[in-house]
Amino acid sequence: MKSLSRLGSWLTGPTGVVVCLLALTLIYLLEAFKIAPPIKNGALTASFFPVALAVVMLLALGGVILSDRREAASGEASTEESEEESDNRDETTGAAWRGPVAVTLLTAGYIALFAHLGYFIATFIYAFTMTLAFATGRPSPQALAFKALVAGVITLLGYGLFELVFQVRLPTPWT
Repeated sequence: MKSLSRLGSWLTGPTGVVVCLLALTLIYLLEAFKIAPPIKNGALTASFFPVALAVVMLLALGGVILSDRREAASGEASTEESEEESDNRDETTGAAWRGPVAVTLLTAGYIALFAHLGYFIATFIYAFTMTLAFATGRPSPQALAFKALVAGVITLLGYGLFELVFQVRLPTPWT
């Protein structure tokens, strides 16, 4: 039973989250390359920003890994904590990492659905579920309507930015 507890704390702790984020970021990167090459004929394509985001995420995760290695090497992590202190720390760490895990899973889902559903539907669902992921408690119908409105505005602004400013054609159901 203790090994299951350790596995659970590893998966919800910093190490498990970093490993999960690395795996999901690599999947995200591969899916982004499936959309189109990032640059084609000297112009940015729809996959440029997802690829750039994945590269930045991989660099950031590399920084986290290096930081953890340096911390472990310098002996800053206390090895003489009681079991109760360890359990309390694991619960706090697990709760602190739920947000990043939710964001990563939602982003992976967004990338997977993007090419199939098109920009509008996938982005609206992504923006709406992101607002729900960080909501505290159960939102009221008015709050849900407001979140849907915000998700719609984000979707339209993003479409305008990519289509008008960057001149990147996004997948839509009608094309």
